[in-house]
Amino acid sequence: MEQIRMLIWEAAVVIGALLRPAAKSIRENSGLAVLSVVLAFGLWIFVTDAENPEQTRRPDFGIPVRPVNVPHDVWVPKEVGTASVEVRVEDKVFESLTKDDFEATADLAGLRVGKFDVKINVKEATNRGNLRVVDILNEKGEIPVTLYQLISKPVPVELETSNSPPSDFELSRTKVGVDTAVVAGPQDAVATVTKAVAAVDIEARTESFSAAVRLETRNQSGVLVENVEVNPAVVDVDIGIDQKSFGRALAVSPQLKGTPREGYNVLGVSVEPAVVTVFGSQTFVEQAVAILTQPVDIDDATSDISRTVSLNLPTGTSVKGGVNVTVKVKIIAATGQQAFAVPIAVTGLADNLKIVGSLPPVQVFLFGSLPDLLKVNPSDIKASIDLDGKDAGTHNVSVKVTAPNGLEARSISPQEIDVSLERK
Repeated sequence: MEQIRMLIWEAAVVIGALLRPAAKSIRENSGLAVLSVVLAFGLWIFVTDAENPEQTRRPDFGIPVRPVNVPHDVWVPKEVGTASVEVRVEDKVFESLTKDDFEATADLAGLRVGKFDVKINVKEATNRGNLRVVDILNEKGEIPVTLYQLISKPVPVELETSNSPPSDFELSRTKVGVDTAVVAGPQDAVATVTKAVAAVDIEARTESFSAAVRLETRNQSGVLVENVEVNPAVVDVDIGIDQKSFGRALAVSPQLKGTPREGYNVLGVSVEPAVVTVFGSQTFVEQAVAILTQPVDIDDATSDISRTVSLNLPTGTSVKGGVNVTVKVKIIAATGQQAFAVPIAVTGLADNLKIVGSLPPVQVFLFGSLPDLLKVNPSDIKASIDLDGKDAGTHNVSVKVTAPNGLEARSISPQEIDVSLERK
C-alpha cells in the first residue's frame, strides 16, 4: 500500500510539472487544454489500476461445457465435460469467481454419430472485476464428444408410493396424469428402460393431495437408468388418503364411590395419565369431552388412596396404549370448631374463706381436626381460677383454660368472672 501511495504521488508530481509551464498560455492555446484533459485521464487510469490491480490467473474449478446446435437425430449428455481457463481479473474479485461467471459451449453443428474433438468456446457471463477470458487450457482448446444414435420408445408410467400414512389412515386412491411417457437417448440405455416411475413419499400424510412429480426412468429391476431423457419430465399425481378410524385426546375423569369417614374430607383427586387418545365413531369422538374410569372406593377412608383401575370405555371404542390408569385420592382430616361448657375449678383459696354462691361454667370454643374434636369430653378441658392471696370481698379474676393436645382454645366466654369471698 505504501508503494501505491508513492507511485500516485510521483505521477501527480510529473503531471503537475508538465502542466505548470502551460498554465499561463492555456487560454491562448486550446491544444494545451486538450493535453491537460488527456493527462488527467491518464492519471485517473493510473490511479485506478494501482488501487485495483489485475492479474492473470487460473481458477481451480472446471467450467461445464454445454453442447449447442445438436443434430436432431443424435444424443449427447447435457454436459459433455469441463473446460479449464486462464483469466485476467482484479485481485479482489478472483477468489469469489464461480462457474456461473462463465459460459462454455461446444458447437456440434453438422456432426453425425461418432467420436469427435470439438472446439470449446468460453466467454464471460459477468463482467465482475473487469473479468476477461485470456486462454482455454484444454489440449488444443478442444473436448472429446461422443454422439450417439438417438432412439425413443414409449414406456408405461407407474406411481410408486413409499412409507405409509399414520395407522389411523389409509391410502384410498392413486391417479397419474398420463399413462405413457416417451424415453429418448442412446440405444443401449433406452433399451433397458421398461417404465417411468413417479415416486411419492406419503409418510405422515393425513390428507389427500395433488403434486407435480418428476419421472424417473427404471429398468426391469427398478434400478434408475441414467443418460436418457423422458417426456413429459413431470407429471401430475393425485393421492387419496382417508381416515379409517377417528381419534381424539380426551381428559380422564376419575369416578369415586363412597365417602371418607366422618371428620375427613377429599382434598383432591389426580389421575395418570390425565389425557388419553380414544378411537371410535365419528359421532362419539366429536361429542365426547372426557372418558370415565371405573369407580374408586373411598368409603370410610382416613388416609390417601392410590388405585389402578381401567377406563370405562363405551362399546365400540378403543384407547391408544394401555386401558389402565392410576387414580390418587388425597384425604385429610377436616378442621372445625366446637363449643363446650366447662366447669371452673378453684385453686389457691385460703382455708378460712369460702365462695359465696356457685361459679358459672365457661363456654370454650375448641378449634382443630374434626376427628379429634369428636372425641373430646368436657372433662378433657381444664378451666380454673387462681384465688391465691385473695381476702374476703369481691374479686375479678381471669379464667385459665387448658385444651387437649392437638386442639386450640380460640374463644373463652367469659374470660373473667367476679368471685365473692367471705370468712367461714
